Amino acid sequence: MGFYSPSWSMDFDLIFKYLVFVDGYNYFTNPVDFLLLAILRLALIVTAVALITFHYDAVACAMFMPMLGVATFCYSYTLVKFLAFSEDVRMMYYPGVWFSVVWSILAAILFALVWYFVLTAHHFDYQRLVSERFNTTSSTQTATDVETAVERTSSSDDVSEPLIVQPPAKRISTFQHICALLKYCKHQWIWFTSGFIFLVIYAVARVFIPKYTGDVISNIVKKAGVASLVHSVLIMGALTMASTFFGGLRGGCFDYATALVSRQVRLDLFRSLVQQEIGFFDVTKSGEMVSRLTSDCQTMSTTVSTNLNVFLRNGVMLLGALVFMFVMSWRLSLVTFIAIPLVGFITKWYGAYYDKLSEKTQTTIADANQIAEEVLSTMRTVRSFACERRESDRFEGKLNETLKMNRKKAIAYMGYTWNNEFCDNAILVAVLFYGGHLVMSDMMTTDQLITFLLYQMQLGENLYNIGYVMTGLMECVGASRKVFEYMFRDPAIPNDGEREPVLGGRIEFKNVHFTYPSRPNNPVLEGLNLVIEAGRTTALVGPSGGGKSSIVSLIQHFYEPTRGTITIDGVNVKDISHVYYHQKIALVAQEPVLYNGSVRYNILYGCDWATEADMLRAAHTANVHNFVMELEKGYDTNCGEKGVQMSGGQKQRIAIARALVRNPVVLILDEATSALDAESEALVQEALNRCARERTVLIVAHRLSTIEKADRIAVIHKGSLVQSGNHAELMEATDGLYYSLVSKQILASKIKGSTE
Repeated sequence: MGFYSPSWSMDFDLIFKYLVFVDGYNYFTNPVDFLLLAILRLALIVTAVALITFHYDAVACAMFMPMLGVATFCYSYTLVKFLAFSEDVRMMYYPGVWFSVVWSILAAILFALVWYFVLTAHHFDYQRLVSERFNTTSSTQTATDVETAVERTSSSDDVSEPLIVQPPAKRISTFQHICALLKYCKHQWIWFTSGFIFLVIYAVARVFIPKYTGDVISNIVKKAGVASLVHSVLIMGALTMASTFFGGLRGGCFDYATALVSRQVRLDLFRSLVQQEIGFFDVTKSGEMVSRLTSDCQTMSTTVSTNLNVFLRNGVMLLGALVFMFVMSWRLSLVTFIAIPLVGFITKWYGAYYDKLSEKTQTTIADANQIAEEVLSTMRTVRSFACERRESDRFEGKLNETLKMNRKKAIAYMGYTWNNEFCDNAILVAVLFYGGHLVMSDMMTTDQLITFLLYQMQLGENLYNIGYVMTGLMECVGASRKVFEYMFRDPAIPNDGEREPVLGGRIEFKNVHFTYPSRPNNPVLEGLNLVIEAGRTTALVGPSGGGKSSIVSLIQHFYEPTRGTITIDGVNVKDISHVYYHQKIALVAQEPVLYNGSVRYNILYGCDWATEADMLRAAHTANVHNFVMELEKGYDTNCGEKGVQMSGGQKQRIAIARALVRNPVVLILDEATSALDAESEALVQEALNRCARERTVLIVAHRLSTIEKADRIAVIHKGSLVQSGNHAELMEATDGLYYSLVSKQILASKIKGSTE
């Protein structure tokens, strides 16, 4: 306040004069307002320090939006005060005026940054609660679930857990999300750069249109003559044609770039998903993953590319409009800047709220997609239990939840529109009022005011579109949270082994303990020591839920043991190359999955290197060739989705051929014949006996006919090996578990035979 004079020396008398209002308070000359704003900011900073000191961090964080409002008020009030000072031209030569204005604006910005970076820059962990039941007896499993989750075939191993709490995940900021989204645009820089060049030409042409429109209006009002009018109209027409042509080129470039971004986002997400460990799929619904791959990825790519286009276009036009406006009247331009922070504050508040609503909306959409995927993939079961109405009502319930979220978004958007419209009209009224004052004060001409108003309207449209961009980005961020959570998730079991040893097929479990990641308090295997000899057939038997299928899952490296090691020929399975290992080990599950493709495609699945001769050899061995050749299209016959066009026995034999075509060292048969009729079982059993020669075979079965010919039988009970030997040796131990199981099975067969 001591510099509010033409002199650059401090005048303490002036300070006293302004503080005690010697000449009274004059809004157009007294700078005491800036002192009051400084005291307000200082008091709030002290309050923030006190909150942090006494560990009220959450309260400080919750106050960020109100404090941003305070900073916005300080900024806008400073510009209003500066315009008041400018009414007296002499005050423009006082250094104190410029010191006060510049410092007040900088202090408002610093005030907001202090709250954001120092007080509220905390990341809060959040937990995602997933209600998921693991019950493979339900027919709602997808093809991938059945094929990859063989560990869930035993009832006790699959005890349902009603609530699973996943480990806390870091919730990254909105800005980090936007940066991650923009990185995808960087990869398509050629198309975006081309679009940007066309955009700049388009925007420059559009920027000059209001100027020549104003000239046309001025020529008409002043009756300047036909020549001047035609000249202005021709220039305006040329600019319009140029903007139209280059606007079309811009749109085409950005549209194709959007398609490229969408492709890359979906590809990256799919690659990340297929690299996850099997435990991830135990707790993540397939419908949710499909929803992220479809609607969420589409929302992300379309929104970010479209909004980048809109933002750049309106940004260039906004800068051009501002240049023209400041050239015509810097005072009138400041009136516009007074309200811009208010619009930005409203957009920030609304954007944060809209982000949350968008994330919840995408979650409800994923839930609805999950139900639709489950029902449509299991229509036979739904129809057989007459549950069409029940499933429709369940789907409608999820759609109603989505509608509820969309209703909240609509209400929020309505309020946002009200505020924007009010601000636009308030700015227009203020510009007209103050502009009229400037015209009457001979600080501006009428022509300049008309042109300024045209640029003002263009500026308002640009600001509205940029605000719409922010809204779109918030929706995009809401959709991208789960996508990025999946995309950037590191698998708990990385398939990063590199060794490719020559394998003979000897598998050894050394003091293996195992619990499923989703049920860490329920041990499945406890100190298991088991050797599966190379070149021999070993059968695993025991009561349901004893851990047999878990052993198969561990051999397949679907999971890793909690403690202990699993080796094949002395090499830890996790150190072996993932692709190489699964070329040497093949699985035939109880419910094999066939994909929607030809018989040839299903047999050669995962074996791109296999020849037609390899396929035919495997088909003959698995008793597939004869029935396939009876089909009209032979090996080109489509199996249908999940093999629906094939019988149970045919699917099982095709699955055996798929396992044999890779000539595995170890063949795992997990209840491969338990669901077949007698004739189909005989054909499958014949194929199994033929393919068991000269390789290690591991059989998981309950039927005596399947296991009694095994070289060695391992009895598994409650996660431990309780008996071991061949059939004859184990039957001699009449007090053993194996004898008990066989006796019960024989008794059950006799009872069944007598009733028939």
